[in-house]
This record gives sequence, structure tokens and C-alpha cells, in this order.
Amino acid sequence: MDKELEKRLSVNDFEISNEEYMIKIAFYLEISKKALRDFDSTEDILEVQKQYEMSDGTDKNTQLVIDPKDTYYHHYLLYKDRKFKYEDLIKSLYNIEKKNPILKNMFKDIKGSNMEGHVADLIFAMMYLKKEPSFEELLDWIARSSGSRSEFSFTPLSINKLMVKLVGSFKENITVYDPAVGTANLLLNVDSENFEKNKYYGQDINKFVLEIAKMNAILQDINSKNIELRLGDSLNSNWNFGKADVVVADMPLAMSWRPSKDLEQDNRYKNYGKLPNKNEWPFILEGLNKLSDDGTMIALSTQGILFRAAKEYNIRRKLLEDGMIKAVILLPEKLYYGTGVATCLLVLKKSPKDKNVFFINASKEYQKERFGNILTDDNIEKIVDVFNDQKEVKNFSRKISFEEIEKNDFNLAVARYINQYQFQEKLDCQKEFENLAKLDNKIGNVDEKLNKIMRELVTDDKLKEVEKLIK
Repeated sequence: MDKELEKRLSVNDFEISNEEYMIKIAFYLEISKKALRDFDSTEDILEVQKQYEMSDGTDKNTQLVIDPKDTYYHHYLLYKDRKFKYEDLIKSLYNIEKKNPILKNMFKDIKGSNMEGHVADLIFAMMYLKKEPSFEELLDWIARSSGSRSEFSFTPLSINKLMVKLVGSFKENITVYDPAVGTANLLLNVDSENFEKNKYYGQDINKFVLEIAKMNAILQDINSKNIELRLGDSLNSNWNFGKADVVVADMPLAMSWRPSKDLEQDNRYKNYGKLPNKNEWPFILEGLNKLSDDGTMIALSTQGILFRAAKEYNIRRKLLEDGMIKAVILLPEKLYYGTGVATCLLVLKKSPKDKNVFFINASKEYQKERFGNILTDDNIEKIVDVFNDQKEVKNFSRKISFEEIEKNDFNLAVARYINQYQFQEKLDCQKEFENLAKLDNKIGNVDEKLNKIMRELVTDDKLKEVEKLIK
């Protein structure tokens, strides 16, 4: 037996979190599904697995080589028949690594040999979602299940979809950048129909989420020449890869940050005064620095950046004076897993045709789900249509002049400009007085009945004592 495989089998427990473990299993499911669907794209996936096992194996034209008895679905069928052995799963993962250099050490943290019980239930729980969930759906499920305990930043699917639709589609090849790339779900959904033409850049400080981003790129068959994922600190180091036509940023929400004094002279920040101790505006400035002159940036953040004072005020004011902030979209609360924080989207451009800002209050556009709220397709379509047409809708959207924003001291809180509170129409005072009179009569009748009951229950002496106390 290979020494590395022997080493993996000798461990009786895995040394990574349940969340990390499940993400790697989710990736295993996805590459297995990919191999099976390359073999047969029409039949039920479990039937395809059975046919695959009777064949010679993987099609030579597929990107990944996975033998029939090394797929996730092979082990799932064994699990259903109560014949599953965890040791065989470890061997399968090792075989896949050996046959696919691009996956070297991808599954090295999945170890053990005698763990059939609850671990097997955990591994195959994904099959209860549906037979062929996408990697995006699996990550969404894992993030929702983990809630506030989640170890990685994952853009909820509905927000992801909204941001991508707001960016739009392109006829020519483009360059896309995400300074807080995370799992790359957001980055790789931008103009996804043109992967072979576009160039994608993503950077993140978290090594594990960058590994998930690489999984995503592999699953989407993106040529390594078309994507560059970099482990690095986007705020403290300036990555000079060129300019991007689209910048998308779902940065860590309101995370504390301690910038060094040297950074104040950095080309990205030097025109905006002293840097704040929260990371959101610096991420936006980093994105704008990489944005082409006619490009578009969409950033997701907490509402705090719309009105916080001091250093953040100076950045906000400067961007408004330069006409770079084009739209503010207030989103519903509880869209993020494990937190009720309300978020917003900022749309920014470098070419200031005017300094007006388009506001959308979408705080009521949601559907309640078990783990929080989501934006439905109808909600997303409504927001995108109104944004694209710059259409003013009562209590929902307005275009606000720079002069009005200036009068509000550059405060961008959406509630200042779009009020969604529904006030009652003017009261009919005469009718209300009549209703009060009727209620007063009812109260009098109830008092009479109570007095009668008390007289029947207590003596005259006791009743006098009660009356004295009441008075």
C-alpha cells in the first residue's frame, strides 16, 4: 500500500471542522456528477452510475478522470444497501488525486478507516436535498446550516443573483475582479456565458476559501489562463494586474481594520484623507482603483457606510462630489446566514455624467425561509427592472439630486429619501367619538355586572372595606 494512503487510513478522526469536511465532500459529489454527466447527460443519475460501472470508465475527453467505483454515487448506492465502508471512500479520494494532478492533496484532510456510523450519514445527507444539487446550492446549504458559526464568507445565492443581474451581460470579452473573492461564487457568475473569452481575478486572505474558489473554477471548466486566484491582503498590498471592466465586492461585513500610516500615501487611498478603522470603504477604494474608466463596480456592505461620521464621512463626501456613487439599494434584513444585519448595495462608476444618486428601498422585497430571508426571482426582477430604467416608483425608488444629498450633509441613509411607512388617512372625528361613547357604555355595563357579583359573594361589611380601598 502507498505510504501516503496508509498514513491517511491510520488516523481515527479527521482534523478539520465539520464545515470544511462537508465542503470537500460537496466538491467530491460535484466532480463525480460531472464525470457521470459526461458519460450520459439524460438518464437518472443513479441509473447512469450503474451503467458507468458496467463500462470501461471515464470518457477520455473529460477534464477529470474518475473510475466508476471511485465516484460519490458508487459509495452512496453501497450506503443505501448498508454495504458502505469508510476506508473504501478514503481510497477512492486518493485514487482521484493520483489520476488528476490538478487535484493534488485536495482530499488529504479526509482521513480515517473505521468511521461508518454518523460520519456516513453526514456524507450522504446531501442526497436528501436532491440527487443532483449544484456546488453553489451545496455551499449555500452548508453555510445556512452553520449560520453564525460559519468559517467562510459565502454570498447568499439570492444576493449573488441580484448583483450579477445588476452588472448585466456583455457582447465583448471583459475583465472581472473581486478583492474579497471568497468562494468565487460571485466572481464566476459575472458574464458566465463567456468564460472562454473573459479574464477573472480574485484575491482573498483566507487560504481555505481560496481553495473553494479553485474548486469552483475546476467545476466550471475555466482554463487556468483565464483565471488568477491570489492569496493575499487586498487592503494592505496593491496587486497590479491591470484594470477591470467589472468589479464585484462582497467584503467581510464591518470588520475592524488597523491601517498603517504608510497606507495613507498609497495611490488607492491618498485622496480620501485618513483611513477608517472599518474595512468596507477601503475595499471599495481598492475596487475603484482597479476599475477601468468606463467600468462598473457593485459592492455589498452594511448600512453603516451610508451614514457613519468622521473618516467614513470624508470618503463618502469625496466620492459623491466626484459623482462616482450612482445608486444605493437597501436590502432586507436576515439575508445573511446567522445574522440579522441589514445590508445594502452600492453601484459606482468612474465616469460622472452627473452627481445624482438613484435610491431603491427594497427592504420589504423578500420571502421568509427556515434559516432567514431570501430574495425571490420576482423580487430580483423588480429591483433590476427599476434600476435599469431608473424608474421612480412611490415608496420604492427615487432619483435624488446632489444638491439634496448635500443639504442632508452627505448622509445616504435610504430612509431619508424613501419613506415606506404607511400612514392612515385623515380620521373621521365624529365617527371616532361615537365609537368611544359606545365603548364607554359597554364598560359601564360591565362595572354593573361586577358590582352585582361582588354583592352576592361578600357581606356588606366586607363590601364597604373593598369600596374604601377602591376609593
